[in-house]
Formats: sequence, C-alpha cells, structure tokens
Amino acid sequence: MAKPPPPHWNLPRSVHIPGAILLALCWAAWLWHLPASNDLAGDMREWGISAAALEQGRFGTIVLHMFAHASLLHIGMNSAVLLGFAGPLVWVMGGWPSGGPRFIAFYLLSGLAGAALYLALNPGGDIPAVGASGAISGMIGFGARLDRGRLLPLASRELWRRVWDFVKANLILMALFAVPFFLGGSGVLIAWEGHLGGLLFGLLASGLFLAKTDG
Repeated sequence: MAKPPPPHWNLPRSVHIPGAILLALCWAAWLWHLPASNDLAGDMREWGISAAALEQGRFGTIVLHMFAHASLLHIGMNSAVLLGFAGPLVWVMGGWPSGGPRFIAFYLLSGLAGAALYLALNPGGDIPAVGASGAISGMIGFGARLDRGRLLPLASRELWRRVWDFVKANLILMALFAVPFFLGGSGVLIAWEGHLGGLLFGLLASGLFLAKTDG
C-alpha cells in the first residue's frame, strides 16, 4: 500500500518535475521540427517506429517515437493527460526525488510495451507510429488500478469498468481522427496497438512501481 495522493492542487510542486521534463522534451522535439513543415502539423515521420524503419537500421526510433507527434492536436492532447497523471503517479511511486526515476522508467517501459505490440501486430508494416500515447496509456492503466493508495485486483469489476471507459474513449478518438483520412482529407489513423500495449503494461506492472509504506 502507498500513501494515497492528496487532491491534485495540494500535491507538492516537486512531484510534477518528472512530468515537466518529459513534456519539455516532447515540445522541444516538436518545435525543432516545425521549420521543416509548412504549417503547425510538423513532420516527424522519420522518428516513427515501424517494421520497415527497423529493417533499415533506424533503431533510434524505438525511443524517439515516444517524443514525436503527428499534429498540434496530438501533442496537445497527450500533454494534457501527462500533466493530469504524472504528479499523482510520482507521489504514489515515492514522491520526489525517489519516485522521479521510477516514474520515468515506468513511462519509457510503457512506451516500449506499446511499440512492441504495434510491431508484433504489424510485422511487415511500413506506416510509422509516433507519439507518447503508449507511455500515457501505461499511466492510465496504472491510474485505473489505484484506489486510495492500494491497487485494485485484476479481477475487480471496478477496474474493468474503468478500462472499458478507456476503450470507449479510444474508439471515439479513432472514429474522429480516421473519418477525414478515409474521406481523402488530412486525418490520421490511431495506432490502437500502441495504446493497448501501454495500457496492459500499466495494468500488469503497476505493483512493481508502487512505493510501499507501513500500514
């Protein structure tokens, strides 16, 4: 059991440091790529992960894809979720500074889990997947299991109600983003495999990152 996080506005400012670092890296990468684009969409496809990218020896995409985004809306949405979840998760991971490295490791491993499932289900794919969504889905999976400083059992009905809410939100986003794409517009396809991989990691590995306290 970990100490339950207080209301978000009462959290110590220090617990937001790890999330702020990750957010700054994402936005720095975004702004660095803007000059290569004619609009605010940016062009970070060369950082995207795919089977084709790995076959070409671009192994850096294994990590770089977590800091790349497909549009201003994409990075904006991920930033909002990161800001909302990072502080409370750092708190239950031990607070600052001990929970900082633990949170960053969890974030990166969630992103890698998302990438692994994306590659496993698209073994011959050449469509690059970009975004912090796999890592953020891991954070959501961890948050779904939290209940007053304890972890809900995997068989808990309440947990799977929360997971279903996540699934419904993803289905809505997939529809909103994909419709313009299929109509010949500038829509994008959401790499749901990455979301699922990150979510599963968050659900299954949360106990390894939760700081234990007496009581």
